[in-house]
Amino acid sequence: MTIRTSHRRRAAALAATLASAALLLAGCATSGGATPTSSSGASGVYRIPITDPGGDIDPLTAADYNAMLLTGLASEGLISLDAKGELVPRLATSWKPSADGLAWTVALRKGADFNDGTPVTAKDVVATFDAITAKDSKSPGKSSFDGILSSVAAGNDDESVVFTLARPFSDFPRLLTGANTAILPAGYTPGGWLKHPVGAGQFVLDKFTPGQGATFSKNPKYWDAKDIKISGVQLKVYADTQAELLAFQAGEIDRIDQSSEVAAAVKASDYNEVSSGYNKFDGIFLNVTAAPFDDPKVRQAVAWAIDRPGLVKNVYGGNAVVANDTTYFPDYPLQPQGLDQRQKNTDKVAGLLGGKTVSFDITTDNKLYGEVLQQQLNAVKGFKVGLKVLTSEQYYADGADSPWLNAPLTITNWAVRAPSQYISLIFTSGAAWNASHYSNPQLEATSAAYDKATDKTERQKLVNEIAATQWKDLAVIVPTFAKAKVLQNKRVHGEFPGALDFYTGYSFKGITITG
Repeated sequence: MTIRTSHRRRAAALAATLASAALLLAGCATSGGATPTSSSGASGVYRIPITDPGGDIDPLTAADYNAMLLTGLASEGLISLDAKGELVPRLATSWKPSADGLAWTVALRKGADFNDGTPVTAKDVVATFDAITAKDSKSPGKSSFDGILSSVAAGNDDESVVFTLARPFSDFPRLLTGANTAILPAGYTPGGWLKHPVGAGQFVLDKFTPGQGATFSKNPKYWDAKDIKISGVQLKVYADTQAELLAFQAGEIDRIDQSSEVAAAVKASDYNEVSSGYNKFDGIFLNVTAAPFDDPKVRQAVAWAIDRPGLVKNVYGGNAVVANDTTYFPDYPLQPQGLDQRQKNTDKVAGLLGGKTVSFDITTDNKLYGEVLQQQLNAVKGFKVGLKVLTSEQYYADGADSPWLNAPLTITNWAVRAPSQYISLIFTSGAAWNASHYSNPQLEATSAAYDKATDKTERQKLVNEIAATQWKDLAVIVPTFAKAKVLQNKRVHGEFPGALDFYTGYSFKGITITG
């Protein structure tokens, strides 16, 4: 279950509680030399810093960002998202719903092969999704399809696949862009990928060495190989941010996440600043069944006390935008209308609290966010706020008393999903990840109507209703949407088609390297 933004390199500690440590120490996978070489006229190797993968290195079960990056470079899904949130054909060329919305027919790309030369077929797609959604599946991608996907089968022409749904879901193609949905050959056995790193992606894994990194060369069998202009990718393991920074300054790697530490150490004008794609929100979850958050006025007071631009600056270093307590990312095609933008307003807070002081603790594994939020709230009259910072293992511990699901106020990050998925996962009574212990049958009904609707005007109306309920009830405060942002070596040219953390499909189309 990828609840957290495991796509971010240093935000994947939850995976450690779910993954097999044995695979982390697996032997090297080799199918060539250690350094990618020029292929089909391509030149230049793009070099990315990583930390050692914290879990399974397998396309089906990877939950750690570093493992996802490693497997994703050699893999390909049916559809991806571009940096603006639009759907992009990959191994699929088109997708179409049935009249009742209970089936989606996905046409497969002709001539697409795995890197071992075998063709990608409908049988492979069916087997992949059967593995993801199996009852005993350990794939983090399974949660995206629970309660939505009923079955998958090859089409009559064997050049298409039919996804049969348990209920209409108009955003179903977006689910096919998610992590762990790369297509693998029928008969693939999870756990053996490093020994035989098969995939239909843009690159081939040449070598992986735990503690050191991995090298990839361009896949000459990739369906769009002519548009991949670089010869390979190299992943280099660094123990900490300081080691990464020194490597970046020395020109050993091509990119580094922007941070206050990096900004203080390098001259930004010597590099290109690249920002692309929203990748998460950090939700402030309020347990609506426990004091003080069983009082809606207290929840509203917290929301009006938050300095959202301050969070953007002090938590994200500017790599985020202000949000308005709904789960609609700014790049989603439909945006809520008619809501007042919340901002810090001490007069509203005073009116809502009526002169009383409320006390509670913030519980999180995100120390920086917790500290900034605590300071912001304690600076507003009426709040007395403590802070409990836990390790990720403690925060996401198994059991009925797991802190992230039961503490009065928690901060948990969520990766990009289709908006109505958040309803079923965190706004629905009985949902396994409902940290707010909130339910609203009308909200669930409106979300179901949205999933069924196809008319744009009707869908906009339902989006407005859903967002208004989220904004009013405040089971979850969503103050910001975060973006990936890096400094990049000027030897790299072009714009990445998808988000910078590569969760949208690991595409290097259009990227060139000189020098």
